[in-house]
Amino acid sequence: MKNILGILALLLIGCTPSYHSMIEDAERLLHEGKNDSALTVVRGIWQPEELENPWKARYALVIGQAHANKNKALIEDSLLVDAYDYYRLLEARDCDRYKQAALLVAQYHWWTGMKDKSSGILKDVQKWFESEKDTISVIEILYLKFVLDGYDKDYESMHHSLKRLIAYENRPSELFGYWNNYAATSYFRNDTAGVRLAFEEAIPRYMKTANDTLIYHSQTLNNYANILSAYGNQEKAIDLLNQIVAYFKGKNEMKVAWAYLNLSRCYLLRGELDKAKQYMALYNSSATDEMKNSIAFVSIVQLVRSVLDYACNRNFNMLECAELFNNLQWNEEFAHLTTQAKEEANRLLKEYNMNLTIEQQRTQITTMYVIFALVAGIVILFLYNKRKKRLVEEKEEELEALRKLVSESQQETERRDDRFFKKVMLQQLGVIRMAASNPTTANQELIKRMSEIANKEVEVDALLNWSDLYQTIDYIYDGFYTHVRNHYGECLNEKEIQLCCLLRANFSTKEISIVTQQSVRTVYQRKTVVRQKLQLEEKGDIVEFLS
Repeated sequence: MKNILGILALLLIGCTPSYHSMIEDAERLLHEGKNDSALTVVRGIWQPEELENPWKARYALVIGQAHANKNKALIEDSLLVDAYDYYRLLEARDCDRYKQAALLVAQYHWWTGMKDKSSGILKDVQKWFESEKDTISVIEILYLKFVLDGYDKDYESMHHSLKRLIAYENRPSELFGYWNNYAATSYFRNDTAGVRLAFEEAIPRYMKTANDTLIYHSQTLNNYANILSAYGNQEKAIDLLNQIVAYFKGKNEMKVAWAYLNLSRCYLLRGELDKAKQYMALYNSSATDEMKNSIAFVSIVQLVRSVLDYACNRNFNMLECAELFNNLQWNEEFAHLTTQAKEEANRLLKEYNMNLTIEQQRTQITTMYVIFALVAGIVILFLYNKRKKRLVEEKEEELEALRKLVSESQQETERRDDRFFKKVMLQQLGVIRMAASNPTTANQELIKRMSEIANKEVEVDALLNWSDLYQTIDYIYDGFYTHVRNHYGECLNEKEIQLCCLLRANFSTKEISIVTQQSVRTVYQRKTVVRQKLQLEEKGDIVEFLS
């Protein structure tokens, strides 16, 4: 029994999920770019706040990093604060996780509106990594600060971060991107010298790869042309836009169409209306379906077209503008409905995850119940087998008594004695007849017949004709039944009179229990009741008194 319980305990331990391995699996999935899978794994942890500090911190980093990778707001990732404090206060600092925690908690504070605290954390962690000569980490911190400042449209701070990034960076492709951003921030800061430096000197210098060349023609030249046009230098802007057309002609019709639209605007600003109309027609013929279905493209096109129409014809088509505004309104409503649908989907997803967690908890509890039920079943089976063994022994004793009863009744005699009465009774029960018809299986038939009586498939009263048995008792024992009925019929009921008759026929308690299909204890109790009614002593002889 002890061995069985030990095995069950091991099974219970084996069924308990290892939260440590779950977090490690989630980290691996996160490293592979499987953000949703990582989130699904760690959501299986019931109470993360109950984890040990190292694992709780790693859990918080998995959740926060997955949200950041999916560009989701980190507004509810409050565990990142504890994770950052944990890694910050470690004596032997884990640099990678310390940096990750700092970057994530800075985003958390930014999302929750504590932007000064976010900036302070980035400054502190930047100083520490500068002291450690970890340039790569410093670049990551500066770039995050640049991105957050961009959300706030803080162009001065963005410009400052870009200057630091350019100072630390030595990879040409990264510098190419930084200088593109430097040109944009310079424009918004009205720094024409910075714009010229970026577009004319720095960006071409760091354009090293084919991807850089593609970005240069699709974004850099277009941005520079728009800035030059805003500065009033339409001639140079037109030249840059023609370079874009030449580069993308036959390769990317969207880029070509966008360049045509900007050329139309530049010629409109120069006052060359025919050229402006010509390029507007080229845009109309080359615009892709994506551009025609994009509200952003349609809005800009409609604006240029309206201005061009007014310049050429002194006409302003309000109907087209109204259609545009209707589209804008519909898009706003569509965006609102889409947001509602996404929020509803997120709510349902949270409910699903909560139900999943509850289901996992139920599974755990069910597993425990099953194990306890198994233990209880084993105990019950043990007790059942023990009781069954005892009952088998009792049945063997009853069978032996029945065999003796049958054996005595089968002895041929014409005398009026106990054997004659037993024979009459057993004949009514059908036991002697069964034994005679199939002597080789007598014991089995006896057991079967008595089992049917015990199971109440056959009522004993239906088998025994007591009217005949009473006559037999009177015949054998000199009117015993009639005597008892006349003198004690008022105090004894029918069952008790039958018990007295069986006792007079010298039936033992065991034999009475077999014939009446009552337990031995019940027979003893009934005999006690009869003694009380007859006002006999506890061990008084009932038959002797009645005789």
